[in-house]
Amino acid sequence: MGQLSDPFNQRQNLDLGFTLSGLPGEPDEPDEGPEQGTEGDDEEVVVFELDDWSDMERQAVTDRLNLATIGHGWDGTSLQVAGADAAAVDNIIDIVEGELNQPLDADRDRVAYDLTEWDDDQVAELVAALRAQDIASAWDGDELYVYADDEAAADEVFDQVAHPDQLDAEDDDGTAGAELLGEIFVAADRLQHDAEDTEGALSMLRLALGIDEAAAPYGVDGKDWERVREQVAELGTLLSEDTVDHEAVVAQARDLRSALRPFV
Repeated sequence: MGQLSDPFNQRQNLDLGFTLSGLPGEPDEPDEGPEQGTEGDDEEVVVFELDDWSDMERQAVTDRLNLATIGHGWDGTSLQVAGADAAAVDNIIDIVEGELNQPLDADRDRVAYDLTEWDDDQVAELVAALRAQDIASAWDGDELYVYADDEAAADEVFDQVAHPDQLDAEDDDGTAGAELLGEIFVAADRLQHDAEDTEGALSMLRLALGIDEAAAPYGVDGKDWERVREQVAELGTLLSEDTVDHEAVVAQARDLRSALRPFV
């Protein structure tokens, strides 16, 4: 992994009587755990040696500390906090360690992604994006594992992080995604009122043919989009039957319209 220069932007933290510096770096003393600060400071400083943690793991600690508004600073890989906050910080470190080391279910199929060539910024962005999509993951060295059920959604996240400059220009402002959602919504609205609506049926059939290739529109997370795609495909199947079940079409169109309502 590449080196980061001040990745956690801690220069604005509370003044604890020590100089802040970026990660990574070599700690003066490699022992992990809290140590007492320098005597003579206005306030006691406690040091947590996290030299055997990755940059991503230390970033997770930083995020938690910021969320808890606990003043802190980094000296290389050493986390420094006020003595009064030491117990809370120790608890945060335990929580982060538990979250990051949470294994995947061994009984479920998994797929691996080799991130040997990824730099730390990309890895941090990737992990944040996977969490935002509620995609469970676990590390084994430089390989990141996800459940096979999440592979399609994970692939989209990987592509977005790995190739941000390859996104279509028309998708940069969400226009194309918004138009797609609008087309699905209008077709579903027509069909929920009349399963024999020709324009609605033709539009939905056309959408069903290409829905599997469509990326999630801006503002729609992976799981919600996967459900929308399934509903559109199911409607397409119903409309393609030799004898169309009009009641089933109306019910499915109503469910699809309801699912889309928060996004249009």
